[in-house]
Order: sequence, then structure tokens, then C-alpha cells
Amino acid sequence: MACECNIAGLLAVQYPGIYSASLNGSTEVSLANDGTVLVGQTVNQLSISSWAYLPGGDRYLGASCAASATAEIRWIQKYDCINQINYFIPMSGGRASIVGGPIDGVYFDCDPNIESRSFNASAQSGPMTPYLTDIRKDGYNLVYTGHPIAISSASPNPYEITLGESIFTAYLQNFSLTVSPPSAATVSYNFVVISNS
Repeated sequence: MACECNIAGLLAVQYPGIYSASLNGSTEVSLANDGTVLVGQTVNQLSISSWAYLPGGDRYLGASCAASATAEIRWIQKYDCINQINYFIPMSGGRASIVGGPIDGVYFDCDPNIESRSFNASAQSGPMTPYLTDIRKDGYNLVYTGHPIAISSASPNPYEITLGESIFTAYLQNFSLTVSPPSAATVSYNFVVISNS
């Protein structure tokens, strides 16, 4: 099969605001002592980046300074080689953090009230370069009610995502939101996917 040249702006996406998407993967291949080639599951990674607001909405999600939020969603992956089925079993308690804020639509469903100081100082552009200190909250059960894909890391569920001519069953692994005024808020998702069509 030859490669195909396409136009990124013409990629059919199910959610408005997505400006970047990539799909890549690999298949488990092992060689047994007797020379038998063992082929396992194919794991694909889907990464999506999007603007975190709708047209005409608040570009900074209520934050006046730089802010961010991250979440890790854990899954146990099991492959049934007889029936060739991938099983994804959700696990609770994936790590999450919120730095700065508050950020509209981002909160801990169960806030453990763990706080520390956060800053990033660099004199690379000169010793007078300013930097900000902020509060970092660590916890789990992060909820994002915003655009384009709302998540709740406490109760992970598969998503049906359409990109181009393919429909994927996608299992979210990592979520990241960044607000850095005057730049608009962006959000990134990393999934493990299974192609349905």
C-alpha cells in the first residue's frame, strides 16, 4: 500500500476545534527458542490537540494567569489471543494535578487538599526575566467539563471517535490542559485505540 498525501485542514473530525491529530502504533512480535514467530496485540496511540473553548467563548477559561491541569487514567490491558480481543479494564486513582487557576470546568471530584508551591524560572533571556510562583494541587478524580471532550478520570469509559474515514474505540490514558495568557487555552488527549472500521 502506497502512502497517501492529504490536507490536514480537510481531515474530517467529529469535534470542532481540533487542530492536530496523530495515529501510530506497533504490534507485539516475539521469536520463540524454536524459531516460531509469536504475534500479539496491535496497540495504536491516538493523540489529539484542540482549542479548549468554543468560538466566541472565553479563550482563557476564567484564568487570569498561566494555569494547567493534567490527569493520568490507568487501564489493565489484556489480550485474548484465541478470540483476538483486546480487553481494557479501568483502574481508579490515576494521578492528577491542577497548577494555578481556578480554571472554569476543571476540578477534583474528591479533593485531597494537597498543595505545594510551583514555579519555573529561567534567566536564558537575561537575568531580569520575570517568573511567577503559583499553587500546585495534587490529587485524583479530575473532572473536565469543557470542550471538545469532557472527561472524568474517576470513571474512565471508552470513547467513539471519528477521524477521517475511521471510527475508533478510544481509551483515554493522559489528559493535559494549558492556559497561558495571552495564548488561548489548549487541551491534549492521548488514547489507546482499536479501529472499528
